[in-house]
Amino acid sequence: MNSNELQDQNWVASLLQVSDPLFPTGAYAHSMGLEQWVATCGYKSGDDLLEFFLEHGGPALARLDLPYLRFARTLLQEKNLTGLADLEQEIDAWKWASEIREASLKQGRGRLRLLQKLWQNSVVDDYRRQLEDGKLFGHHLAVTALQFEVVKVPERSGLLAYGYQTLANYASASIKLLRIGPESAQSTLQAGLDKLPEWVDQSMSVTRENAGWFAPAFDIACAQHATAFSRLFIS
Repeated sequence: MNSNELQDQNWVASLLQVSDPLFPTGAYAHSMGLEQWVATCGYKSGDDLLEFFLEHGGPALARLDLPYLRFARTLLQEKNLTGLADLEQEIDAWKWASEIREASLKQGRGRLRLLQKLWQNSVVDDYRRQLEDGKLFGHHLAVTALQFEVVKVPERSGLLAYGYQTLANYASASIKLLRIGPESAQSTLQAGLDKLPEWVDQSMSVTRENAGWFAPAFDIACAQHATAFSRLFIS
């Protein structure tokens, strides 16, 4: 392998770093709606979690999260922070359950703080200034797009990494929520990851006008979490 090929692969180590649970964004404290959904549906097993991946988690990635991640990165490549502000306003609107919206903001701003500390980059600085001026939100999806742009992660690799993080967070939360063992959680995660390339492929053809995922029952469960009698997670 020559020096140019090695240089082209430098993003891999950085992607592993920012995708690792050791990268402190606070994701471990959030189930992102899974806790109340488990209580609502009576989930008890890894098979139940896989059903969640197939019926909600994966389709939501394909139709909503991954397309918006792609839209955000395109706007960053164009240095169009005004357009990114409009996109973040849409993200803020469809995260109407307050806990989910606040979790996105906390994780996004925590990730941004680390990006600014670890990578000196003018785009990160510009984003931070506009956030401080109240022009941007700091949603986790937008900051993740910023992160992938700074690290120069290829588009499909970034989408796969975000999808992995999403499914892995659900699997990690399920160990507490479903009382399943780590091996069962990993088996279920692997089954979800087998479908992930298909969800990424589907997301690549979704336009801004057609992006969206309608799941009112799940959204209502997310909103109910704030008033639940007992909770293991912040959201």
